[in-house]
Amino acid sequence: KKPFAKISSNSRGYISKSIDVALNLIKKEKIKTLINGPISKPFFLNKKFPGMTEYFSFKTKSSGKEVMLIYNENLSVSPLTTHVPLKKVFKKISKIKLINQVKTINNFFKKDLKINPKIAITGLNPHCESTDSVSEEDKIIIPAIKILKKNRVNVLGPFPADTIFLKKNYENFDIVVGMYHDQVLVPIKTIYNFKAINVTLGLPFLRITPDHGTNNQMIGKNLSSPTSLIESILFAKKISEN
Repeated sequence: KKPFAKISSNSRGYISKSIDVALNLIKKEKIKTLINGPISKPFFLNKKFPGMTEYFSFKTKSSGKEVMLIYNENLSVSPLTTHVPLKKVFKKISKIKLINQVKTINNFFKKDLKINPKIAITGLNPHCESTDSVSEEDKIIIPAIKILKKNRVNVLGPFPADTIFLKKNYENFDIVVGMYHDQVLVPIKTIYNFKAINVTLGLPFLRITPDHGTNNQMIGKNLSSPTSLIESILFAKKISEN
């Protein structure tokens, strides 16, 4: 009854209804972007959806097409796998998934941002090496990069994840595509703090949200930084003007 008083499982119905109203408006009015604030996943999502990225793709019948892009105008990152336990990552990456994700990002930058992006791709293993006879770099990542180059995508790699985020390296690229969530989100948040936003590509609209959680400890204390929300609004404005 009081959805803003305290986050709890009682908030689930209110959040779900709010999202449904927004999605109906988007479809009816042909709206190009949606901004949502941080949503408490433990109190809203069930085990079917590991994150809001997957939830929105399910709600819009876009499952398998969704792409998480953490955007800053100087450098953006994208994990090939999103909310996946580390022990399962290697089972979730594939050549076709990597190709499709990079193409989605490349098309978005060209169409909506008017930029022909320079894209770096990381390896999966430390130093892009493995003691196995055939590594994921050899079997999946390098062949995908070759195909992308044939399709005239400006892509290079694979790069070791421990050095691509040195300034002298990442400043040569617009986007770094990594193999898993923390491989690229830890560096981007370290570099830009709240100056980055979370963008979901591959939906019928552009979903934008601040790149941080609900920060329950600061509720009602007027201490939370609005920076990422402001960046989200400015980005939505930029997209609408292009």
